[in-house]
Amino acid sequence: MNRLPSKGPNSPFSAGNRTLIARTCLRCGELADGDSFPVLSNGSRRRACHKCVNAKKKRDREERGIGVPPPRPPLPQQTNTKRQWSAEDDKYLRENIYSQTYEEIAVHLGRSLRSVYKRREILGLAAVRKSHRVAKPWQIHRP
Repeated sequence: MNRLPSKGPNSPFSAGNRTLIARTCLRCGELADGDSFPVLSNGSRRRACHKCVNAKKKRDREERGIGVPPPRPPLPQQTNTKRQWSAEDDKYLRENIYSQTYEEIAVHLGRSLRSVYKRREILGLAAVRKSHRVAKPWQIHRP
């Protein structure tokens, strides 16, 4: 049985003093250019390409829970598509637009956030920031 040596100038795993043009990744089997296999501190080249090494690092981080953002709470979605707005819905929207957030109104009415915004425009209700919904006391500034 004729095996290739794992070390030395005839080894497929080292480029020696020669310029490495291309190489096959031992993990994914993809043929990549020589720049994808950087030279390590001991003078040999990495056996896996950048893509495989980065994918392994990403998997390791996900397993340990590092760098994974916390899950977002789901936005209120429309439960009944193309449902007409009733007089009660309009009345609730008019009464609570300045005291509740739009998300709370959407959840109570069972509608999407976008539909609440659109209905507010149709009814001609002013868009008010949440910070302006509560009256602030007057302040007098003297020089």
